[in-house]
Amino acid sequence: METVVQWNIRGFRSNFDELKLLLNRSQSAVVALQECRLGEGQLPPRGYTLLLPQGGSPGGEAALLIRNGTRLSEIDLKTGLHAAAAKISLEKTLTVCSLYLPPNSPLSKLSLAELFEQLPKPFLVLGDFNAHSHA
Repeated sequence: METVVQWNIRGFRSNFDELKLLLNRSQSAVVALQECRLGEGQLPPRGYTLLLPQGGSPGGEAALLIRNGTRLSEIDLKTGLHAAAAKISLEKTLTVCSLYLPPNSPLSKLSLAELFEQLPKPFLVLGDFNAHSHA
């Protein structure tokens, strides 16, 4: 069975060894990452492709690691949210979206609805939503 994992990594470079260990143990097909804080020229672990939001922040607040050999189609999201998405083929075809919602940043139901409308169904949204409020 293929697995999909979510992790707020809080620094790609500073937690790179732990990421490699996670990938080695889980053999995950997809890892949704948040707060990547990517440095210039940062490479993904061997055997994985790193997908960042197109036109997004250079720090990569949301990203997807997808195991090489996994059929994928990157989705160009039109959103101000920190989100990266791809349609992938595992046992079934589904869309996986990594989403980071920073704390104390304004968020509207409309921006989430617009994001969800862009995701081909079925979809799975994974992330750090900083869901401290009732809203």
